[in-house]
Amino acid sequence: MEEIVGALQVKLGVVPKFNSPEALEIAADILKYAESLGVEAFIDWRVKDAMTWSKRFAVAKDHVDVIVIVGGDGTVLGTLQLLGDSITPLITVRYGKRGFLCDVPPFEYKVMIERLVQGKYRVHEYMRLKAVVNGKPLPYALNEYAIVTNGEARSKVGRLHVMKNGEEVFSIVGDGLIVASPVGSTAYSLAAGGPVVDPLMEAIIVTPLAPATLCSRPVVLPSSSTVEITVRSDSPPLELMADGQYKHPLKPGDKVRIWKSPKPAMFLRFFEADFYVKLFSRCM
Repeated sequence: MEEIVGALQVKLGVVPKFNSPEALEIAADILKYAESLGVEAFIDWRVKDAMTWSKRFAVAKDHVDVIVIVGGDGTVLGTLQLLGDSITPLITVRYGKRGFLCDVPPFEYKVMIERLVQGKYRVHEYMRLKAVVNGKPLPYALNEYAIVTNGEARSKVGRLHVMKNGEEVFSIVGDGLIVASPVGSTAYSLAAGGPVVDPLMEAIIVTPLAPATLCSRPVVLPSSSTVEITVRSDSPPLELMADGQYKHPLKPGDKVRIWKSPKPAMFLRFFEADFYVKLFSRCM
């Protein structure tokens, strides 16, 4: 096999979808092929009972140069929350029910590894969001923060007051609110009637969930904005979710502040389909 210059300089971590035998099998193939090219490859320690591989790493604790995720969007979002402030580049191999964030087909893993060590890829930095509740920081969100009714209050309407940089935007009476990034504009926000925003732009999208009034409509704000949300005193308890991975209870009087995160998410892209073709292909 022809030697690929630079391969020895790469430390590769692999994070597979834990409950998928197919994803675990692809992860094993990636590890073996990467090592055959001189790449030092590590498996996520959390799959120690499902895979036999001597080199293991912990996300955000042990250094690797790049992380390959084998799974769907949930695996990607969960890994990003573990990474926190670390801007470790991600490679996404699609193997899950939803893989909008994933660009590498599972049968192309060899091509992906070869292009990685040759430096033949594009780097995309995606804006993330940061939030605090009553001053307490929450995990970053790549897609969105969603404030929703929950539990016994699910049959009741939430009541929220929304401001931007100290100026009133609107009050909401309804099922809640979504504050999304451009990447997240095609996720929960889109399903709630929000606009599609190109993922390489920087903006903050505020989308009401089933509002009871015509005055509460989706708005797109500059990325320099700080969105301030107050749970009104006449609202039932609510719940804030970060990318569907993290939950935080909210009670009347709580204040949520959301703004652009100082740390973007970095993705290495190898098999880029046109964003709009990928988004609207199912409509054709």
